Amino acid sequence: MSGEKRRRLGRCHRNDVLWTEVDYQALYRKYRPQTFDDVIGQAHVTTTLAREVAEGHVAHAYLFTGPRGTGKTTTARILAKALNCPNRDAHGSPCNNCPSCEAITTGNSFDVMELDAASHNSVDDIRDIKVSVTTVASTADSRRVFVLDEAHMLSKAAGNALLKTLEEPPENVHFVLATTEPYKLLDTIRSRSQRFDFHPIPIEELAGHLSGISDREGFEVDPQALIAIGRHAGGSARDALSLLEQVAALGAGKVDSDGVRRALGLADSEAFMRLAEAVAGEDAKSALELVSELAAKGVDLRRFVAESIGFFRGAFLAHYAPNLAEIADEPEEVYESWRKAASFVRPAEVLRAVDLLGEALIRLREGREERLMTELALIKLTRPETSTDEAAMLARLERMERRLDAQSSGASRPSSSPTPVAPQPRREPPPSDETA
Repeated sequence: MSGEKRRRLGRCHRNDVLWTEVDYQALYRKYRPQTFDDVIGQAHVTTTLAREVAEGHVAHAYLFTGPRGTGKTTTARILAKALNCPNRDAHGSPCNNCPSCEAITTGNSFDVMELDAASHNSVDDIRDIKVSVTTVASTADSRRVFVLDEAHMLSKAAGNALLKTLEEPPENVHFVLATTEPYKLLDTIRSRSQRFDFHPIPIEELAGHLSGISDREGFEVDPQALIAIGRHAGGSARDALSLLEQVAALGAGKVDSDGVRRALGLADSEAFMRLAEAVAGEDAKSALELVSELAAKGVDLRRFVAESIGFFRGAFLAHYAPNLAEIADEPEEVYESWRKAASFVRPAEVLRAVDLLGEALIRLREGREERLMTELALIKLTRPETSTDEAAMLARLERMERRLDAQSSGASRPSSSPTPVAPQPRREPPPSDETA
C-alpha cells in the first residue's frame, strides 16, 4: 500500500471488507435521505414542500420544529436542492445528478449556507448573513438558501436583527430555521415563517427502515431487535441508525435482542414484571435482589429506572384504556405485559411508583450513586410504611381494603359440605328436693 497505514475500523458481515479511515462512513451519513420520498415519517411535511416547489409557491421563511434526528436539517437540504435543480421532476423532487444537486449533497454549494445558531448567535453573525443576502451574487437561475440550525439559541438582539431580513428578503433568498424548542423564538419570527412540525417517527416505521438498511449492509437481524432499537431511539432516525451500527459492530454483523440489551445496558422484560410483583406483594427483599442481579449483569440502573416509569405508566393506562394501541405506539406483547401488571397492581400503587421512580431518576441524573438511589426508591415503593406522603397512605389504605375484602369473602363463602358436630354428653338433671 505504498507505505500508507490502514487502520481497521470494522468488518462488513456480508463480504468481509475492511473499512478504512478513508472509505468508512457512519450509517446515518451514508443513508441520509436525498429526496422528499426518502424522508421517513414526515409525509405531511415533504408532500406539502414538494407541491409548493412544483407549483412555484415557495415561502421565503420556513420554521421546522420537532425532536432531534427527525429530518429537519435533511429536509432543508432537499428543499434547497429542489429549488436549484434544473431537472427536477413534475412532483418537485430533485434529480440528484446535476452539478447543483451534487454540490449541495457534498456540502460544496455556494447557494446553500448552513449555520449552527448555537455558536453563531450574536448580532455580528446575523449581520454577516444580511451582508451575504444583499451582496453575494448568485447565478440568475439559482436560489440562495440559508439554514439556521438550533435557531432557538439566537440571542434576542440577534433575533431582532434577523427579523428585518425575514420580513423583506430578496426574491431569490429563502430561510429555513430548524429548532427543537420553537417557543424560545421571538413571536415575530414565528409569525413570519411557515411552520412545519416534524413528529417522532413511529417504531414500526423505524424498524422497517432499519430492516432495509440491514439488508443492504448484509447484517443478520432479528426483527424484534429492530423494534427494540426503534423504541429506544425515541423516534429519531439518526439515533436508530447509530444504535444499529453499534449493535452490529458488537455482534460482528449480527443484530439480535441480546446485542441490543448489551449495547444499551438494558434489563429484559421479565425484570419489570418482577418489580411489579414485588410492589404488589410489598416484597422489599425481592426488589433488592432484582437490583443486585441487574447490577451484576451490567445493566444501566438509570435506564432501568426510566424504563420502569414507562412500564408503570403503561400499567396505569391499561387500567383505564381498553384499546392501548390508540394512545401508545408499542408492539402487542408490550400491551399484554401492561395488562398483566394492571391485573394485580392497584392504580394508587402505580401512581406512587411513577412518582417515586421519577424522583429517583432526577437524583440519578444529578450524578448521585446509582445503586443506592435505586435501592432506596424500591424500598420506599415496596414498604409504604417507610413513607409518610399521601400516596403512601393511600396505598396502605387500598391494601387494607383488599385484605378486608379477601377476609369477608372468605367468611361468607358457603362450605361445600356440612361440618360434623361432635356429640355432646347427656347431662342429667339436678336431683330434686323430693328425692333428697
